[in-house]
Amino acid sequence: MRISDPNKLVGKVMEIKTGSELTEVIIDIGDRPVTATITAGAAEALDLHKGDEVFTLFKSTDVTIIKDTKH
Repeated sequence: MRISDPNKLVGKVMEIKTGSELTEVIIDIGDRPVTATITAGAAEALDLHKGDEVFTLFKSTDVTIIKDTKH
């Protein structure tokens, strides 16, 4: 998978806090965790689980999560 955005980090999902509309995903990227708030629907579509390897993309104050589903 190739991504053009230079602001990306690979990490592992540490914790998932699911709410009725939003889900908070805490990702271990090495030196400190990154927290992303995404819709509950997006979290379900990504089928995120603790320990999953994901990519994080940063744009200003936004964090995008990408999971390779080919494994």
